[in-house]
Amino acid sequence: MARGKKVSKRQRRKRKLILFIVEIIILIIVAGALYVYSKLNLLNKKELDQSKVGKNQVSEETEQTFEGNTTIALFGLDNREQGVYDTGNSDVIMIMNINNDTKEVSLVSVYRDTYLNIAGEGEEEKFRKANAAYAAGGAEQAVTMLNRNLDLDIDNYVSVDFGAVAKAIDILGGVDIEIESEEELGYLNDYILANNDILGEDADTIDSVGEHTLNGVQAVAYARIRYTSGGDFKRAERQRRVFSEMMSKAKDANLSQINQLIEAVFPDIQTDLELRDLLNMASVMLDYDMAYSSGFPYDKTTDTPSKKVGSVDVPCTLESNVIELHRQLFGTEDYQPSELVQEYSDYIINNTGMTEEDAVTDQFSEADDFTGGGNGENT
Repeated sequence: MARGKKVSKRQRRKRKLILFIVEIIILIIVAGALYVYSKLNLLNKKELDQSKVGKNQVSEETEQTFEGNTTIALFGLDNREQGVYDTGNSDVIMIMNINNDTKEVSLVSVYRDTYLNIAGEGEEEKFRKANAAYAAGGAEQAVTMLNRNLDLDIDNYVSVDFGAVAKAIDILGGVDIEIESEEELGYLNDYILANNDILGEDADTIDSVGEHTLNGVQAVAYARIRYTSGGDFKRAERQRRVFSEMMSKAKDANLSQINQLIEAVFPDIQTDLELRDLLNMASVMLDYDMAYSSGFPYDKTTDTPSKKVGSVDVPCTLESNVIELHRQLFGTEDYQPSELVQEYSDYIINNTGMTEEDAVTDQFSEADDFTGGGNGENT
């Protein structure tokens, strides 16, 4: 009997020890969750008003394709007043698509001057430069512009300004960029000085062509250059290069840098992303493969439809470019655009006179020759 009581006490002590360990583990998990939640609460979160977001009627097969992907719109706002996200021209328009099965990431820049229908949901068609959609109706109208013209089903959006991008790059230790010419160098330094005024910084100018590690102000200046050969097409390539370099650096960031990024950058972006979305994206991006990066439209030329509209980038044609976009993003062969995209395409042809035969081919029409630290190759 004595022996039995002794064993019973030992078992009780063992159970108490196990319960104590379990309680400690639970406390650690709860503390970690509260810490993460407190950081995510720094987000300037704003839901999209779905009544103002338009989408096209697409085939059932296309809808199934969308379900296997997460598509996010990224808008970089050219506002001189930082922290304003409800308006402003979106001089950076990117579509980031994550294949949820392969964990491949594709990045497409929509050239800011692309001639598209920018009208808000329920409004009369209005063909202007793509970057004017955000200024006219915020994130809802900009997302509608992408959905309607490109047959997309955007899941979420992220809007940032110069300041947020510059802070992130500084925390990551800068980005490695090659300055290709004296012409590019001159414009870069002009934009560095302009950014210093906007952001209240004192970044140095760059003294030579060649590869440099650019800090935040300098990298944002590089991404704003548009007056060299290639114009808006080359600028969009620069923007994708900076973004790709940032993603490469972020993959190798330590816990201290990640914490700094959250505290410094989250308050300076606006998004509708939920906690679970951010965590899922983070798990993907840690092992991402930049499968494809390019600009849209692929086949294009320039034209001035009217003095009011100004000089624009004309898709040659919108229909054929959308077919190629869906092939690149979703792997869809022989995609059949919606009736609305076909109508928009016909309007652009009739209003500009530009068809596939008028497309100008140059080095900026091809996929970029960088992969942003992933293991994939551009197609």
